[in-house]
Amino acid sequence: MSSTALVRGMGSFFKECGHPRPRWSKCPHLYRIRYRPAAGKQVKESGFATQDKAIARLTEVYNAKKAVPRG
Repeated sequence: MSSTALVRGMGSFFKECGHPRPRWSKCPHLYRIRYRPAAGKQVKESGFATQDKAIARLTEVYNAKKAVPRG
């Protein structure tokens, strides 16, 4: 399992199921992510089966955001 420490501004991953965080690895519910793309409006995505897939998507979005030139 990968580290849960994400870069500031990267976004977050979570579950909305009521199970405590230590049990998420055994919980059948899907992960969700929340982030702000370059446009600045908050976005939520769901449907990630594993924590690693959720973090991979956050990393993809973060890298795309950092690649946009600021003016």
